[in-house]
Amino acid sequence: MISHAGWIESHGGLPISAGDTSFIKERAIDRMKPFLHWMIACIVLVIIVAGCTQPSSPPATPPPATQPAVSPFPTVAPGTDAALRGTWYLKAMTGPGGSSPVQTISPQIDATFTDQGVVSGFSGCNHYSGPYTLTGEVLQGGWGIGVGPVVSTLMYCTDTSDIEARYLTHLQNAASYSITGYTLTLTDNVGSALVFQRTPYGPTAVPRGL
Repeated sequence: MISHAGWIESHGGLPISAGDTSFIKERAIDRMKPFLHWMIACIVLVIIVAGCTQPSSPPATPPPATQPAVSPFPTVAPGTDAALRGTWYLKAMTGPGGSSPVQTISPQIDATFTDQGVVSGFSGCNHYSGPYTLTGEVLQGGWGIGVGPVVSTLMYCTDTSDIEARYLTHLQNAASYSITGYTLTLTDNVGSALVFQRTPYGPTAVPRGL
């Protein structure tokens, strides 16, 4: 059995008290502090570098631009149809579905269409004028059109007033127009039609707007 003196000699010859033990631990901790600070600094640096090098999210794809609705039919701008422009001479009028035809009307009735959206002419007794609009629609009877309201002079002609009134009514009720060769047809929603030609048919008539 080792004596107390022998134990002291085996440990450097000096006894170690509890206070000495605490002192040694504090010294060890003090020596470790720089290393701990260095380790913490390295960990923080690694976290910062990892955050900087993390691949960024790809930019969000912008939503596709809204495309305007495309009509399946071609369109015509108001007052710009060159085929319609100029003077047309009435050749015939028909009621719904081609009923009650009136042909070779005398005196000659005409209609002049301008690029400014105005239609005017002679209606058999009076001169008339009014706006028209090309709607750009394709209908069963041709291109969409709207005419009126029409104003006219106020003469009264016994022989032609009925024809004139019928013509102006059909004209203002026109919903579509079609042009085939030198023939213009204005048709309303019930099938009544005004049929025009490019050249006058009277022996003394003078062509206009050709």
